[in-house]
Formats: sequence, C-alpha cells, structure tokens
Amino acid sequence: MPLPATRSRLSYKDRISHQKKRFRFVGVVLLVLVVYLFISTTLAEPWVLNTTSMNPGYPSGTRFLVHPYWLRDKDGDLRFPPKRGDLVSLIPPYIVPDAWYFKAINPVLRMVTFQKIDIGPLSKADGENSRIFKRIIALPGDTVYLEDSVAYVKGAEDEFFISEFEMSGIGYDLEMHNLPRGWSEKLPLSGTMDPLVLEEGQYFVLGDNRSASNDSRYWGSIPVEDIRGKIFFFYWPLHSFGKP
Repeated sequence: MPLPATRSRLSYKDRISHQKKRFRFVGVVLLVLVVYLFISTTLAEPWVLNTTSMNPGYPSGTRFLVHPYWLRDKDGDLRFPPKRGDLVSLIPPYIVPDAWYFKAINPVLRMVTFQKIDIGPLSKADGENSRIFKRIIALPGDTVYLEDSVAYVKGAEDEFFISEFEMSGIGYDLEMHNLPRGWSEKLPLSGTMDPLVLEEGQYFVLGDNRSASNDSRYWGSIPVEDIRGKIFFFYWPLHSFGKP
C-alpha cells in the first residue's frame, strides 16, 4: 500500500515569505563580501605574521592592517612611494603570482577564518604568508652595505654612509644570534655585505630579526611593483596596539 504523499503545512503566503528571507540573507552575505573585498583592496587589508622574521618588535602571531599601494600618477609611478624605515608587504622573487581564482578566493577565505588559513601561491614555503613583511632600508639610487648585521646607507646626493636608524629617523630593535663557528662571511646571515647600489625602481628590504629573515640579503633588491602595501596599524597583541 503506497504511503500518502507529504504536504507542506505552510501556506503559499508563508512559503513566499520564507523564500524572501532566504534571498535577503544571501543578499546580505554577498554585500558583506563585496564591501570587505573593496575595503581590503583599497583601504585596509588585515594580515597576521606567521614567522619570527620581525622579532623582537613584532613576533609571530602579530596582527596588523596594510594599506595597499594602488594610487599611481600618469607615468605609472606610485603617488606615495615607500620611505626608509617603512614596514611593507611584498611578494618576493621566488613566489609565483596567484592565479585569478586564488586572488578571488583567498581574501574571502582569510576573512572567514580570521587570517588562520591562507592558501596563497603554491610556491610559498610551509608556514609562510602568501605575502612577506619587511622593513624598507634603502631607496632607489642609495648605496647600502652591512656590518655586524646593521645596514649603513648613503643617498645618491650624500657624501657619507650613516646607519639605517639615522637614515630613517626611526628607532627599532634588531635581533641577532651567535652563528656557528666557522660561518663564512660570504653567507647572508653573517651580518656582512659588500656595498650595493640600487637602480631606479629598486628597494632594499630587511627583517628586524637579522638571524632568521629571508630578505634582500638572499635575493637582492626588490622592484617597486612587488611592494604591495604599507603596514599602518597593529591591533594584536595589545602591547603593539597602534601605529608602527
């Protein structure tokens, strides 16, 4: 004996009302995503630091906002280019740019997981952000060298080298550890580097943790096109709350 067909106990009017509520909910979710994507690509993009490369000032787990560099003049140059001492987000030479679907999905995924999941480029190392975060040490036309892990910079119009702190006018702490006995001075972490002259559009970046940072000591200067934004606000941990 066939079972009787089930019927909805909702009236036609109630079914239409529930359907409208579902459409409104989906519409609100889509609106939130669109607003978030607009804000994160033009005003403030949230990130979390997953490495110790910026110790001691900004340890792993530090959360901050990045203002994307997108305003350019008629020649294609940045209207507000990076300055010495700025903390910036960038894509290093060894990372392959995201495919278009990664660029669309990754910001949403990071938003809903509070930056805990970052699919990013497949070429990035395990535990690394799809962006890396470093400090601008030298600008196009500068000459820079390293001694005892401290950078010394001379501008194109300057006569003498001065330390990175004097050049930028910004005070920050560096972290440096003792290296194994017999470590060659030719290796990046030795803290020594011969003078390098930066070409037009090239920037020299370093991590504050000079003993554990993948930066311009390894892969040289970085083109301005690969510098994606400036860190302008820290919101976690609380002792770092505020501007850099």
